[in-house]
Formats: sequence, C-alpha cells, structure tokens
Amino acid sequence: MMREFLIKKEVHSSGQFDADYYLQSNSDLNALSATGALSHFVKFGMMEGRRPSEKFDPKFYLSTIPELLDYKSAFLHYIRHGVKEGKPGIGFPEGSDKDLTRMVHDSGLFDWQFYATAYIDVPFDAQAALDHFMAIGMAIGRQPSMQFRPDDYCSENPEVRSRAEALLDCIHRGQLSQPIIANKIIPIDYIQAAKKIKNSKLFDEDFYVGQLPASDLEQWDPVMHYLATGAQFCTEVNSKFSLIGYLAKYPDLRAACANPLLHWLDSGRIEHRDLPNRDLAPVWEETNRNFPLPDDCVKFELIAGQAFFRGYGFDFVNRNVKGYVTRCISDLSRATLPTGRTGVGARVSVIIPVYGQIDYVLSCLDSLSKHRSIHLCEIIVCDDASPDANEMTLLSDIPWIKYLRRAQNGGFIDCCNYAASQATGEILIFLNSDTRVVEGWLDELVWGFDNLENAGLVGSKLLNADGTLQEAGGIIFQSGAAHNYGRGQDSNDPRYCFSRQADYISGASIGITRELWETLGGFDRHFFPAYCEDVDLAFKVRQAGYKVWYQPFSRVVHYEGITHGRDVNSGTKAYQIENLRKILIRYGTELADHAPAATSPHEAATFRLKKRMLVVDALTPTPDRDSGSIMTSEVMRTYRKLGFEQHFVSACFPQWLEKYSYELQRNGTCCHYAPFSPGVGSIARSTGAFELALIYRHDVAQLVYDKIRKRMPEARVIFANVDLHYLREMRGAEVSGDQRALNRAQFTKTSELGMFLKADAAFVHTAAEREIIRSELPVDLDNIVVFPWLAEVVGAANKFDQRHDLMFLGNFMHVPNIDSAIYLVKQIWPLLESKLPAHAKLYIVGNMPTPEVTALGSDRIVVTGFVEDMTPYFEKSRVFLAPLRYGAGIKGKIVTAFAHGVPCVATPVAAEGIGSDHDPHIAVESDVESFARAALKLYFNEDEWSVMQKAAFSYLEKSYSRAQAEELCLKGYDVAGRIWTRRYEHKRVAALAKILQQQGDRP
Repeated sequence: MMREFLIKKEVHSSGQFDADYYLQSNSDLNALSATGALSHFVKFGMMEGRRPSEKFDPKFYLSTIPELLDYKSAFLHYIRHGVKEGKPGIGFPEGSDKDLTRMVHDSGLFDWQFYATAYIDVPFDAQAALDHFMAIGMAIGRQPSMQFRPDDYCSENPEVRSRAEALLDCIHRGQLSQPIIANKIIPIDYIQAAKKIKNSKLFDEDFYVGQLPASDLEQWDPVMHYLATGAQFCTEVNSKFSLIGYLAKYPDLRAACANPLLHWLDSGRIEHRDLPNRDLAPVWEETNRNFPLPDDCVKFELIAGQAFFRGYGFDFVNRNVKGYVTRCISDLSRATLPTGRTGVGARVSVIIPVYGQIDYVLSCLDSLSKHRSIHLCEIIVCDDASPDANEMTLLSDIPWIKYLRRAQNGGFIDCCNYAASQATGEILIFLNSDTRVVEGWLDELVWGFDNLENAGLVGSKLLNADGTLQEAGGIIFQSGAAHNYGRGQDSNDPRYCFSRQADYISGASIGITRELWETLGGFDRHFFPAYCEDVDLAFKVRQAGYKVWYQPFSRVVHYEGITHGRDVNSGTKAYQIENLRKILIRYGTELADHAPAATSPHEAATFRLKKRMLVVDALTPTPDRDSGSIMTSEVMRTYRKLGFEQHFVSACFPQWLEKYSYELQRNGTCCHYAPFSPGVGSIARSTGAFELALIYRHDVAQLVYDKIRKRMPEARVIFANVDLHYLREMRGAEVSGDQRALNRAQFTKTSELGMFLKADAAFVHTAAEREIIRSELPVDLDNIVVFPWLAEVVGAANKFDQRHDLMFLGNFMHVPNIDSAIYLVKQIWPLLESKLPAHAKLYIVGNMPTPEVTALGSDRIVVTGFVEDMTPYFEKSRVFLAPLRYGAGIKGKIVTAFAHGVPCVATPVAAEGIGSDHDPHIAVESDVESFARAALKLYFNEDEWSVMQKAAFSYLEKSYSRAQAEELCLKGYDVAGRIWTRRYEHKRVAALAKILQQQGDRP
C-alpha cells in the first residue's frame, strides 16, 4: 500500500495525468471521481496501457525504448527521465501508418529533396526520404522542410513539449489557429544555394560546426544547416571574415532578412561592399542615422545569445526543449578565458549563484568565456542544491570556474553569502545566472571603484532580451515603492547613459569591495530567501559613508524572470512585496529625504544633486587634441565635484562620439545628442529646471542664448569666450593686410562684446583680457571673473643631455597655428638648422595638419599629425617653440610645455597673459633673428635651460594650480547669481509698472 501511495503521489505531482481526459477516454470509468480516476490509473490503467493524458501514449513510448518491460515502466520512465530529456510522449495519431504518411505528405510541410539534402544519413530518393522521416526523423525532431522549423514552432507554442511533437501538432491545428511555421524565411533555391556556397570555398565546415554543435550531433549537412537555421542567427562561417559585421554594416540587408553569405556572393562583391575582417570590431549602422549610439554593441551580444541557444539545442521560451548540455560543457572546458584565470592573485571574484536553469547558466558562462578584460579574475559558480544534481555537477568539469555545490537549498541570499566567503578577490561582483555580459562589462565596473567618488557599490545597466532598457539604476520613493528607472525605454537615451548615484542597483550585476562586504555582513537574512537584499545593501553602503553608483557602460543582458519568475503573487517572487515593506520600516528616516511618488522619474533618479547646469560648446571637448578642450574639461569636472547635475550639448555637432562623449558620460555628465535631445528645448523638456548655463564661444552663444533665456528662465548664464575672437581676427587681418577680414572682425567685435553684456557673468583667462573688455564696454557690470588656465606639473624624466630635438605644438583646425608653423619653418628654422647638431629634429605635433603643413616635412622636420600621448615628444625635446604672429588669449600649448619641463621661446602674441621678456620662466622675442638666438642659447646652455625649467615649474604651481578651480567656479556662479537677481528684480519692477500704467493707476 505504501508503494502504491508513493507512486500515486509521484504521478500526481508530475503533471502528466489529466483526470478529465482519462475519464472521457474510458467510458467504463464514468462513475469515478477525479481522485478515483488517479487511483484507478495507478492501480490498473498504467499496467493496462491506458493513456493518462492526450500528451502521452504508452504504446508509442514503449516502442521507442525497447529495453522497457511494460506499459507501467514506460510511463514511470517518461515522468522520471523522458520529460527532462525532451523525449516525445506521443507519436502518430490514431490510424494506420499509411494514413499518417499521407497526412504528412499532403500537409505540404515535408520536402523530400530538402530532407535528403539536409541530413547526411538520408538517401536521396523521394520515397526513401519520406520513409526515413516517418520512421526516425519525426520522432527525433528533425526539420522536414525549409519553411517548417520545429525549434521555431516550439518557441511560439510552449505547450508543445518537444521538437518531435511539433509537426504533428501543427498538422492537427491546421489553419484554424494559424500556427507559426517559421520566422524570417525567404524562399530560395537551396540546392543551387548550397552548391554556390560550397564552390565559393568561403564556408569552413569545421569552423561552422564548432560554433553550432547541434548541427553535427543531429547529422546535418553543415551548409544546409547554415541555409536553414544558421544564417537566421548570424552564425559565422569562417575565421577570416565576419558575416555579423557585414549585416551590422549594411542595414538594408537586415531589413530584407537576407542571408549575408549568399548576398555577398550574389551581389555584395559586385557592388563593392566590404566583407569585414573578423579581427576588427564590427560597427552597427542604421538607415536612419550615420552615427553610432552608446549601446550599439549590445546588439552583438543579443545575437550571440540567440546563436548560443540554437547552437546547443536550447530554447529561450520553451523550457521543455532540452539541449546538448554535455557537449556544451565539454566545449566550455576547452575555452581559454580572456578575462584571466581562477587562482590566487585575482583582483576580482565574479560570483554566480545558480539554482537549476542550466541552459541559462551555460549561456552566461559562454559570454564570460569570450569576455575580454584587463583584470585577472576568478569565476565562482555556486549551486544552491539544484534538483538535477547529476546535470549540474557536470559544471565542475570546466577548469576556469570554481564550482561549489551546497548540501541543501538555502535561497539566493544564503547562496551568495556562502560563495562570497569562498572568494579571494578584492572586489566581489554578483552576477545572475540568467545574464550575458556585454563588451566592457567587467572593466567598466572595476573602473567605477577606481574613479567614481567614494564608490562603495557599483552596478551595471540591465537590458532586456529585445535590447530595450530594463533598469538604469533603481529608485525608492518616500513611500517605499520601488521603480526600475527607464524600464522599457531606449537604452541609448542620454538620461540613462551617464554615471550617477542611485538609490540601489538590482543585484543581477553589482560589485562591492570585499572589505566593505564583510564589514556590512553581506546580504541580510532578514530578507530571506530573496528580493530587496540588494536595496538593503545599498542603504547600508551609504550608512557606512560610501556612495552607490550606476555605471552605464557596464552592460548586462538580463533574461528577467528566469530564476524566480515574474508573478509577484507566487513563488519566491512573492517575497518582493513583503520585503519592500521591510525596507520602508527599516529605512523610513532616510526615505523621508527621497523623492515623493509623484516626482518625475528623472528628478527622482537625480535628487541627490541639488543643482543642475547646462554646458554648451561648439563641439564635444577633445582634450587629447586641443588645449581649449583641456580647460573646458577641467571646468566641467570641477562643477561636477561641486555637486552639479551636469548636462552637455554640442551646438554644431550634436552626435554621440564614441571616445569623447563616452568619457564625459562615464565621469558623470549627461551628454545630449540626436535623435533624443539635440537642442536646448528638448533638454529642458526631458530633465527639468536649470540653475546654471555655461556657454562657450560667442558664435555658439548667439545660437543658444535666447533659447536658454526662454526655456530655462531660472538659469544663471556664464559666458566663457576662451579668447577674444575679434582681437585675434583683427591681428590676423593686420598681418595679412586683408581689409575685408578687418571689416569682418568689427562684426565679431560687436557680437562678442554684446554677449559679455547679456551674460550674467563671464570667464576670461587673463587679467589683460578683462581690462581690454572693460575698456570697450559702455558700462562695467563688475561680472568678469579671471579664470586662469588649469594645469599641474607633470615633470620631466629626461635630463638636458638626453634631449636633442625641438618641438612645435598646435591644433591645425585653428588658423593661427597653420600660419605659425609655416612661419617657423620658412623663416626661423633656416637660422637654426645650420647651427644645430645634424641629428637634431624639429617635431611639428598636432591634430589635423593641413596639406600645406604636411608639406613642411623633411628629413629633419617631422610632421606627426595627431598623437595619443604627447609626453614622448616633450621628453625628447630640449626647446619648445611658439612663434605665433597673431591670436588672442592664453596659449595652452605653452602651459603644457611648462608642465612637461620644456623651456619655451615665444613671440609676444604667444606669451600674452603668461609672461614678458623680463620674466625668468619664458623667453619672449618678437623678430626672427632674436627668436632664433634665444632658441639656440637655450639649446646649448644647460645652466640657463635648467634655470628656466625650474622657474616655469614654479610659475605653473603658483598661477595655474587646480587647487583654485573650485573657488573660481563658485565665484562665477555667485557673481552670475548676483547679476541675475538684480536683473530679475528690474524686470519685475518694470512689469509691475507697466501693469499700473495700462490700468491708468500711474501717469
């Protein structure tokens, strides 16, 4: 009786017994209840071979596994093993094999030529192919034609338990339910297509099969598998070129769902389309834009995830479909981990808690196995006593992970805490098993700890399986309600693409230092078994004096709901609601400072930053290319440090720049760009009120000033003109004798001086500029702040006798630098060349040299163009030359030379605001002969060279130290506030007076 009771319990819990079906199918049992039906089946029906449900036929199942003894053993084998292994429980419908064969044949879903060509063990004969499919192919889930994919059908119809059932289920349903047959299928002559691909010699069968082991295990012809399935998931076919890169580069191919290899063979090569090299990082392009966006790289990981699942026979949707676990683990065990190895000395420990769902675990490990990083790391997979121990313990065969299995299930919190206790890394990163990591994920997380202010916890941007945003950091409102910021939005939206403090980061991908983790005691069991432990940890991190940072360039695709589901009313997910109540009780005092529930998401996400500022310049700062950008970047950095929520927009080129926008964003600036918020109006609508607007250059100010005053009326406007453009233009016109240019300079003067009057405050770099401006204005508003150049001493490694060359530096997008370089080579260099050692060279360094500058190159004159790092050129140079004939404002190139310890000879224009001919830190000469003599004197006289180097270091520390930056930025804001308030009061009084006058209450 006890054994019968246990079997009855096992059958009931298997979900494979349908009492209604059993009673309806057996008329002799009509009098029984549902409970009686189950008892009858266990006691009699199972042995008699009666069907327990529509989904299981004991006769069919017994025929597929001959070693089973009877119908009872067949059913028990099915519920204990067959379901997990994806074995079909039902075969042919009732009727003769002949009728079934006719049904399949007449359905139009079986193509004997395709079937015989696709599978290497099938004869190329119509009847033989059909017989093979009916006897073997259908039962093991083979694809019967190009237009019907069992995998796709199972994904669209999750109730279908295996690929073996797919075709018959589709035939049974017919056209009434319009079942999905196949996705993204374009009719092709597959026989000719296969021949063309094989003849091209571009298809490497071994390489292809290595990426899609399922094609080998299921005895596919590799080329036919590519045509039928592989191309759909952008599978690569050769180690030398990238079909993914080809599709990424040409959006018209993606729109047409074209097979990339066939397209290139048929049309692409004729059209001279590029077939990208696999060694080059692919670039994603779109028809509606010719510029990149921050998360374009995510698309490649989404493709990789789909390819992985299909390659190993897994299914994203249909959990009943079982893949090739053993083969996958075998392949992963042979992978070389780019991120490092498990062992002592790893700075990072990646902790992956798992409970079943081995297909997603393997997908996560697959992405890690290909992830490049500069950091040594260990990867810990902690198995929380998953039900299928035999399958899960196979993970221990992967040598580059540390596999831990807990003796009994303790829940997510206990599993993470245990795994962390076994970790050796300085930084612990918790990563959900249902994720795939995107390029840069690990390096950006670790960068956050090294660079973001007082970082205690750093978390990633989470993306959905369709590429939309899942979370850009979490929000906890005053009420205790939680919100995934940006959920369902475009992840490229500027609001979600800059580093900022967050209330919490979902635990799917977060990092914390091991020291802080141990101090805080890990995840709190008060929130057992799961949910809100990540929220609690974030609050504790802040209580310990650290900050919680969201890092948008650490990106993870999170297949949400795989581990705990999505239903908050059942399972582990149900703890989410209860644990949020615990958060409110525990942190009610802190939450009082959080945003009310009615607050806009952006305001709630940034509430810790009490002031908001907009920075507008012509272009995005490029500090490695021009000195002006260095200063702009320093000012922006200082205002961020002062607690401003900072927004930037380029007035002339509002597009995201992979190198420069990215650098601003990761440091905490929200960069605005097309197609989201490329202008002042759209920025104001998407973010809210601004307290400060910093505008660079008078021509930019003319474009945006009125819009800022209209859209951001509360913003104090600071005008930073970099240098006096009109003065530079006038000097240039005088040098060239161009009267028209001189006339144009007058228009510039009016525009420029007018902006000094309109702005609430202005930054200039020298006191001389301030006095010039004051002398030109009809009234002194006392609102000009002298903001010197900011720089720190870099130092000099090489001694005098280790240096042999001379150096000129300039951004050649700036016309005075072109004139200066030509002047140097044509007039000054001839006086130097004959007196210098034969090995001495002149280096002309700088971005975007024009053809006329490039033409200056010779055996002893090197025109470098843009260089990533200028330090080696400063280190080899003994003298720095700055022979500018016209210009205005401070010259950042000279300050940079001072910082690197290279004494400088400059013209008076170049030295303006820096020094004169009486100063010890610079040599200033106006004519060609004197300039050359000063350069030669420094070149050959070590004592004078050393004295000037030391004096320049001293001058730099005194006049340009970054220590004064915060004081000057605050002064600018305060001065602007004073003028703004005075002007607003004037407008208010004038408006009231106008009302009185209109109503006749005042003459």
